[in-house]
Amino acid sequence: MSNKKGISFVVLSMAAFTFEDMFLKLLLNSLPVGQLLCMFGLGTASVFAALTWITGTRFDEAGAWGKLPLLRAFCEAGAALTFYLALSTIDLTLVAAVYQAVPLVIVIGAALILREQVGWRRWLAVLLALLGVILIIAPGSLEFDPNAIWAVLSVLFVAGRDLATRKIEESLSSTLISFQGFAVLIPAGLVWHFAAGEVMIPVSLTHLVLTLGGVIFGAIGYYFIVRGMRIGEVSVVAPFRYSRILFAILIGTIVFGERVDMLALLGIGLIVFAGLYSLKREAQKTVRQRL
Repeated sequence: MSNKKGISFVVLSMAAFTFEDMFLKLLLNSLPVGQLLCMFGLGTASVFAALTWITGTRFDEAGAWGKLPLLRAFCEAGAALTFYLALSTIDLTLVAAVYQAVPLVIVIGAALILREQVGWRRWLAVLLALLGVILIIAPGSLEFDPNAIWAVLSVLFVAGRDLATRKIEESLSSTLISFQGFAVLIPAGLVWHFAAGEVMIPVSLTHLVLTLGGVIFGAIGYYFIVRGMRIGEVSVVAPFRYSRILFAILIGTIVFGERVDMLALLGIGLIVFAGLYSLKREAQKTVRQRL
């Protein structure tokens, strides 16, 4: 394994994902959430539908529309909707910071739902991460923005999606699962569009260019994260996922004029520390199991 290359790919993927978020936020400045959700859902679902057809996978293959795949699709829709709502109302930096807690929220779900064994040290790391999230969104303070709750809800939906994915049969096509996850964004976007009373905005050339930018950087990020995790040791390269918050602070400051206060920086530090510690404990556990 090449850890240096793996680290480079992971860092590049985090930069690409941050640029994808930047394009989304720019689009959300002029397009309503429901409409953009439908646009991305239709575009990306079409790509995965084509891939599913090209690979000869049946759209009605056994188990494809069972409870777990549908639950995963529902969580995907919830995660995307709440992420877009958060990105349209609060700073990019704050959204990215809250999202750093996703791995540790998955630990909670794995312990409570999948009954996986989690030691007290990792529970402590989870509590530190949750404290970090509280410091970032600052409930009860004059700086508190209720829209930050959208980012927290998105994290919960993402954790639910990943936990459901773990239980889905490995034989089920990944392209079909991906198609379901993006196709469900269309009805979710329509429901939100009409429920929120949004007004449809004509799509301009600028919108199309920004959308293309988001799709390209999203694809680059996805490719690089897969490459990085495959050629490097997970325990070595995974911590570099936290470089995403650094890119978010940089893009947020330069493009959107955002500022991060000391309380939020402390919260970010707690989440990163807790995540790195949890990864270290998981690596030690894996080593012991091999001996």
